Amino acid sequence: MSWRRALCAAFALAVCVLPGRVLADTVHYVLTAESRLTLFCQGCIPNPVASEPIGGSFDVTEMPVPADYAVDAITGLHLQSASNTITGAGFLQRLGADRMAMVVKGSLNGVSMLLTSGRRQPARTGEIRMQLTSTKGVQNGMRLIIVAVPAAAAGHDADGDTIGDEVDNCPHVANPTQADADADGTGDVCDQCADTPSSDTVVSDGCSLGQQCPCDGPDEGREWESQRDYVQCVARQLKVLRRTQHLGKSELRLLLQDAVRSGCGRRVIASL
Repeated sequence: MSWRRALCAAFALAVCVLPGRVLADTVHYVLTAESRLTLFCQGCIPNPVASEPIGGSFDVTEMPVPADYAVDAITGLHLQSASNTITGAGFLQRLGADRMAMVVKGSLNGVSMLLTSGRRQPARTGEIRMQLTSTKGVQNGMRLIIVAVPAAAAGHDADGDTIGDEVDNCPHVANPTQADADADGTGDVCDQCADTPSSDTVVSDGCSLGQQCPCDGPDEGREWESQRDYVQCVARQLKVLRRTQHLGKSELRLLLQDAVRSGCGRRVIASL
C-alpha cells in the first residue's frame, strides 16, 4: 500500500465517523490559551482581517494502518472563538518521533473548508502543536494555530463538560468550547473581568492585578485612603497568586516593589 493510499483510507474513515463518538483507544484533546485563529480576505484592509483566541476540543484515535504511516483519525472537532465556529474531522500523521502533519476537512461558520499543515511540523511529547492554513487559491482563507493537550482522565471533570479539570479553563462551570476571548487563561463563562490586558498578571477569576487593585482607587469615584492601602491590596492579591503557585517568590517580590514605587494611593495636594 502506498503512503498516499494509506492517508486517503485513513481520511475517508475519519470523516465518516459520527461526530461526538469516542472510539476505542481514543484520546480527547483540548485547546490551550495559545491557540489562535486568523482570517484573511483578498482586497480587505487590513489583511489579515482578524486574529482572535480560539478554544475547543477534538478526539484522536490510532488507525489500523501499517506502522510506517502512523496515521491517527481526528473526529468530533469543534472549535469556537468569539465570532467563529469550526467543525470537522481529518487525520494526523506522525512522522517519526519528532515530526507530524495534519489535514482537517469541515466548515467555518457553515462554509466548507479544507485546512492542511502543508509541511512537516515539530512534534512535542504530551501535546499537539500545529499551524494549519486554507488551501491556496481561495478568496477568503484562514490560519489556525492549534496547541492542544490531552484532557484529564475520566472522573476528574467537576462541571461535566468533557474537559478534564487539569486543563479546563473554567473547571466549575460547563464550557465545552473553552472560549477565552481575552486569552487570559480563564474561560469566558466564568471570567469576572473581560478584556484583561495581555501584559497584566492574572490573579483570580480572570481579573488582573491592575483590575483588582486599580491605581486610581478601590472603586469608581473613590480614591485610596493612602499609598499603604493600595500596597496592602496588591499584597493580598500576591498572596493568592503565591498559593496557586502561578509565580515564584522573586517574581512576587518584583511586583510588590513595583507597587511601592508606582505612587498609586499617594495624596496629591494641588497648589495655586
